[in-house]
Amino acid sequence: MQNKVVIISGATSGIGMAAALTFAEKGASVYALGRNEESGKQLESKAENLKGSITFSKTDVDREESIKEFFESLGEEQDGFHVLFNNAGIGNTAIGPLSRIDEEDWEKLFNTNLKSQYFMIKHAEKYFSKNEPVSIINNAAIVGSEKFPPALPAYSASKAGVIAMTKSLASRFAKRNVRVNAISPGPVDTKLARGLYPNEESYEKAEKNHPRGKFGRPEEIAKAVYFLASPDSSYINGHNLIIDGGYSL
Repeated sequence: MQNKVVIISGATSGIGMAAALTFAEKGASVYALGRNEESGKQLESKAENLKGSITFSKTDVDREESIKEFFESLGEEQDGFHVLFNNAGIGNTAIGPLSRIDEEDWEKLFNTNLKSQYFMIKHAEKYFSKNEPVSIINNAAIVGSEKFPPALPAYSASKAGVIAMTKSLASRFAKRNVRVNAISPGPVDTKLARGLYPNEESYEKAEKNHPRGKFGRPEEIAKAVYFLASPDSSYINGHNLIIDGGYSL
């Protein structure tokens, strides 16, 4: 990843932050997208002693214009990019049976979890590296393909959409030396994951019931993202990688 250009959305916390630091450790120039400027600056400072670099960009992935502006700015600094990790997502809205979910919450969930990835890839295409392979990794979730909790019909549907879109794009871009894969993490100890539970007691109980006795760590997911971005996974395309420690067994 030395001197490779990497773009990560939702990069100021959880899996996104872990991925940003992982790529920077390997020498990549990471563009970290997020909304919180304070968290973005803190992330930049964490990379000061690493091989690569992290540059925060205040970008609202729910707004197409904001994403377009980011890529136009990127085009002024770089000849193209090599890795795109579409990681931004929410899970603390539209929870419960469909009869209780407002249309506004449904749209907010889908805008962040699925529509934002459409916006990102739509405007990223113009900036694919011309001379080197490109890898796109989309963050889905185990509930989009393997486990379907009754309280998460909307969230599950949004993540299933990510997986289907990933496979279609993999087919479309294959001859352009661009690979598109998805990851489907099981429960991971992040703020987003904790927000899916009504209280801390429920979260701790669920964690103890995991096959290995604890949920995943963001760093464990980041390593899988790095693998899918690297030449070591050059023959993997259109795949949904389940990373759940046996949770779906």
